[in-house]
Amino acid sequence: MTTDEIPITKKPSRFVLYWRSFGGGSLTLSLLIHGGVLLLAGFVVMVTQLPEQQVDFLPGGGTQAGAQASSDLAHKVQQKKRKAISKTMPMKKLVSTSLNTEITLPDAPLDALDVPDVSSLIGGGSISGGFGKAGSGGGFGTGSGLGGMAGITFKPLMMFGIELKDTRKIAVVMDVSRSMTKYLPLVAKELDKVARGSPLVLYFGCGLKSPPKNLEDKVRKVGDERFNKFWQYWEGKGDMKALRTDYAKLKYDASAPMPLDAIYQQMMKRPNTHFIDFNGIQYTSPALMCKEVMEADTIYWFADFQDAVDADEIAEVVKTLKNRKQKLYIHASTRGRSFEQVKNLLVKPLGGEVIEAKTE
Repeated sequence: MTTDEIPITKKPSRFVLYWRSFGGGSLTLSLLIHGGVLLLAGFVVMVTQLPEQQVDFLPGGGTQAGAQASSDLAHKVQQKKRKAISKTMPMKKLVSTSLNTEITLPDAPLDALDVPDVSSLIGGGSISGGFGKAGSGGGFGTGSGLGGMAGITFKPLMMFGIELKDTRKIAVVMDVSRSMTKYLPLVAKELDKVARGSPLVLYFGCGLKSPPKNLEDKVRKVGDERFNKFWQYWEGKGDMKALRTDYAKLKYDASAPMPLDAIYQQMMKRPNTHFIDFNGIQYTSPALMCKEVMEADTIYWFADFQDAVDADEIAEVVKTLKNRKQKLYIHASTRGRSFEQVKNLLVKPLGGEVIEAKTE
């Protein structure tokens, strides 16, 4: 072999020579082997310690044993949920020294709440193929609803089948002159049917004349002792002219029978019923404008409209009721001589109407 044919070998670097002298090759091989063993061991440990998934399985099939097992497992599930709540939401005492402090409580996790099974709400059928029937329940609460009570109603208010527009509270002024008293039980019954306990004011007559000074026009409850005298004489059969002259001197006779006793007893038992003692037949305006009816949206006046009226006094009534934002409805047992004046000068300016309904 010639000199030109001898292969030239590159001399290893100083670091490689040092690494070989130190035994680096064997060390590297040993590290790789041990690293592989550690990785394999770690993988085996991780797999063996993975938590086994818990499955709440309710056996089906409709057998007695299956039903008992389902019941036991359901009880265990509920216990686990309660334990989860007690762990995740410990009981704490909250104290606030301010009346206006807002306290926000933490929300319970939805899966920890004891919520009824949806299947029981839609039919109760089981997963094993059975079908159940949905249960039903009912009850009564203390909520409020539509209807007439305590002088106020929340549905359209009607008297004798006629709707009183925009009316939630009503008061009635009733002519109880001798020809009209026979209608009183029916009107009172209708009033209590639609708005029980609403104000009812009784006046003997239906005139609208300007009252003189010092007129006795106080509104009293029917329980007042003067009501007995008023009813005994003015609902009886005594001579009207003689009564006008002697009424102030007369006294109630408890031993005498009470005229129209059934109606008298009805009025005595009815709450929120008032009267004005006899002062003539022409001064109904104090009854229409009294404080006992001022809370009503609508005043309902039942009369025969036979007695005289005055335009100036009507204007005073219109002014007062307009200030109170009250309407006036009139119901005539018969269209007396003053009916048209009352309708045109009083009812229409107040936005009321004439009730056309039979009261037989």
